[in-house]
Amino acid sequence: MNYLRVIKAVKGFYTEREDFIIVFQGTTDQLNIFINEAPHQIGVAHRPFLIGAPIKNVGQLRTRYIQLRREIARQYFFETASGLRMMLPDTQESVSSTLPSYSEVKKALDGIDLTGFSIWLTHQFDAMKQANASDLLARQFALVVLLVLSDRLTKFDDKAAIIAAINHAKDVSDLKGQLQWVAELATEQGTQQFSRNVLAMRQIIKKRYPEQLSLAAVASELHLNAVYLGQLFKQEVGRSFAQFLNDYRVDVAVDLLRDSDLDIGQIAEAVGYQNSSYFYKLFKKQTGMSPGDYRKAGVLSS
Repeated sequence: MNYLRVIKAVKGFYTEREDFIIVFQGTTDQLNIFINEAPHQIGVAHRPFLIGAPIKNVGQLRTRYIQLRREIARQYFFETASGLRMMLPDTQESVSSTLPSYSEVKKALDGIDLTGFSIWLTHQFDAMKQANASDLLARQFALVVLLVLSDRLTKFDDKAAIIAAINHAKDVSDLKGQLQWVAELATEQGTQQFSRNVLAMRQIIKKRYPEQLSLAAVASELHLNAVYLGQLFKQEVGRSFAQFLNDYRVDVAVDLLRDSDLDIGQIAEAVGYQNSSYFYKLFKKQTGMSPGDYRKAGVLSS
């Protein structure tokens, strides 16, 4: 603190937990000297050194402060241990990338082992960090991965708890830990083997999910008893026919929210729901987010 008090270019400072918030007025050369001569040099033992975008008048100070606080929170979430980060002025473009869709994640994880999954997951979060993703977007991605992994499970009683853990994770390590546990659970349960009748039911759902499907109608189509077929499906898949149908419709809706311009009501109808309120309720139960919130977080940007 004594160091800060004698620097003429430092017009004010205060602390928030472990962070120093400093108001600096000076040239780029003066700023570089200040950073290089600071008592605590940048290194693995210190938090990142964040430089907010420059402002031309005091009226911009509050907006810049809010942006800086968000960036500090993002750096903590992505566990940045050290380094110097310059926040961009409004006139400069930042790096951005598109959040992977459900289909893309499913394809990426097809046939992957636990070691490969861990490497892939770390790479994805590192890419998000470089693309200036917020914690909301990282959580959204984790939810998509969870949807893909949960489709492989024949027994998954903790899904709601995992969704809550993802939405309240304090950092990326928490997210990775939750997803790694689910991936291990999927590996333990092994590759699913379905009977001919259950395979036929799954194919009907995946091809005709927009229709008003029912277990009774599918059973009639397959010339089988509905009660028997329902019990067989739940025994092999781990979910009832209705639950599997709802889960699959939400998976499709995730991609439509990302890749189409359809409004929420149109998407609900496109995946088989005439009642958009019911669709809203199911979607939030499955992902922990409303359809609207999910769509808003569809692009990774600063």
